[in-house]
Amino acid sequence: MTLAVIAAGGALVVGAAFDGWTLGLGTRDRAVTMNTALVIYTCLLTAVAAVVALWAYRAATGRPALDIEITFNFSSPNEPVFVAERDEDEVTGWRKLRGFKQTWATVTLNNASEYAGKNPGVRIQLEGLGSLKPQEGWQTVTFVSSVGITAIQWDGGTDSIVHGQWSRALPTLDFSDVRELVPDGTALVVTIVADGVAPLVRRFPVRVLDEDEYGVYTEQRAQGLVARA
Repeated sequence: MTLAVIAAGGALVVGAAFDGWTLGLGTRDRAVTMNTALVIYTCLLTAVAAVVALWAYRAATGRPALDIEITFNFSSPNEPVFVAERDEDEVTGWRKLRGFKQTWATVTLNNASEYAGKNPGVRIQLEGLGSLKPQEGWQTVTFVSSVGITAIQWDGGTDSIVHGQWSRALPTLDFSDVRELVPDGTALVVTIVADGVAPLVRRFPVRVLDEDEYGVYTEQRAQGLVARA
């Protein structure tokens, strides 16, 4: 569009200078038509510059729409479900999550806006859960001596952005050593930040089931996946 406007203005000047265009002025005075053509061309260039500046301003000040998707194996996105070991801890009564593929998760930061999310960061706080081991690619934020790590954080830094209508894969999670501290009161509290936007807090309840309950859950989830296929 910009090139088309510039070309049209240039055509006016050339036509007035060499082809005798009168531009509807009712005069064949070439100096008058030339001056008019130049004024029109200047106005067109000014309008184009204003539009370009407006779009640049929107791109610089537009806000991203960031959200998170945490998907553990055998669970739906943002709906973690685990099976616990048979035996509870004899001292604390805490149940440990059974360590197999169910405790591994992918983490994806999504941007639904057309504007880039600059300098993003994500913090995950364990609510009613403990004994998380250090996570590769994540920084430990909170450590409690009696229950271990309870909060971790990923910082993208100023050189990291989430492009508009795009996503960024964050480091994976491993919950194989995690224990349930508060039955029926467990969750992941996720805070998402980026430059120019207010922090977004999401709370994802976590279900810890015994073997029989997990068997029922697995069957129901499989039936649901078949029904949606």
